[in-house]
Order: sequence, then structure tokens, then C-alpha cells
Amino acid sequence: MMCHIVKFIKSELSGWKKWEIGWMIFCTAAIVVLSVILKDNLLGIISALTGTWYALWAGKGKVSCYFFGIINSFGYGLISYKYHLFGEVMLNWGYYFPMMFVGLFFWKKHLNTKQEIFKTKLNFKGRCILLAASVAGVIIYGTLLKFIGGRTPGLDSLTTVLSVAAMIMTVRRCVEQWFLWTVVNVASIVMWLRVYMQEGGAIASLLMWCIALANGIIFYYQWSKEVKNG
Repeated sequence: MMCHIVKFIKSELSGWKKWEIGWMIFCTAAIVVLSVILKDNLLGIISALTGTWYALWAGKGKVSCYFFGIINSFGYGLISYKYHLFGEVMLNWGYYFPMMFVGLFFWKKHLNTKQEIFKTKLNFKGRCILLAASVAGVIIYGTLLKFIGGRTPGLDSLTTVLSVAAMIMTVRRCVEQWFLWTVVNVASIVMWLRVYMQEGGAIASLLMWCIALANGIIFYYQWSKEVKNG
């Protein structure tokens, strides 16, 4: 049993370029140092770190990303509940958490010799369906959140609906996920910046989304290049 665990860990840590390791160290240090200086709480720091590590490992196509995602979806849901971001709560507890196990199951079936997943992309029809469904979902869900007294129903709906779509694309290993995540990241930065400006705190969550924005752009380029060359 221990041998299998050690082998799995080694495979998950293989294939990283020097700049990718350096970027991971920088992201981790930035979250910890700034969160401590600005006096965020331990839950916020853990949530931000696991969320960042999830994105980094997912970008590398490593199955272990979902272990970080499980922790992040639970912790981030607690933080969102504290600030009345109900769409984010429902997203993380009702959707992300179970989808982490789904993604773990399906990614293990599509690994190459480097223990990284094979990447795919949607055709034109698939992209049109994705766009239409996303727009309709944002409008409908935004109306619901406004009715129940959500804090920022428009932004909350946008981040929630596009996150649902992006997670489906993630499980399907589609490059389009990174475009969706980039939109989600921008909207989330605006949403958490408002929270920070009005109430203070939650700086770790804000930092997590800023770093996620950079990761989304980086991995969209990398995955697009790999799919094109593959």
C-alpha cells in the first residue's frame, strides 16, 4: 500500500518545468505572507492555498488536483456563507464538492505516459451550445439570487453559472475551460474586492482569484498549444 502511495506521489510531482515550480512557490508565498500581514484568518489562508494548488495541478493535467479541490470547495463555501455570497455557497457545497470525485474518476481513465491527462477541445457547434446555455443560466439564476436577497446577484450568478460550465469542461478535459475560468476569475476579483473594501478581511480569497486569473491565461495558452500540436 505504501509503495503505491509513494509511486503515485512521484508521478504527480514529475514533469514540472523549473519556471512552473518557481511560479508555484511564488504564488504560495504571496498568499501566506500577504494574508498574515493583512491579518486574514487560517481558514481563509488554507482555502486560498488549496484553491491555488488545485488550479496549478489541474493546469498540469495531474489527477491529484482534485484532492486540493475537495478541501478548497468545503473551506471556500464556509467563507462565502460568512459574507452572504449564497451562489458561491451552493456552487461549492452542492456542485464542486461532488464534482471533484467525478473528475477524479474520469481523469484517471485518460492519462498519458507522463501521468498527465490527454487534452481535448469543443467543435463549433459545441461552443455555440455552451455560449447559449451559459447566457440563459446567468439570467435565470441571477433573478433567483436577487429574489432570495443575495449580496451581488449579478456577479454571483455570473461566477456560479460559468463555474458550473467550466467544471464540466474541466471533467471533459476541454481547453475551453480556461477561457471560462478567466471570465469567472475577473468577476470573482470584482466581487471579493467589493467585500474587502466594504468589510475588510477575506484578503486571501481575493489573492486566490488574482492568482487564478494569471493561471487561467497561462494554461489557456499552454493547453491550446498542446491540443493544436497533438
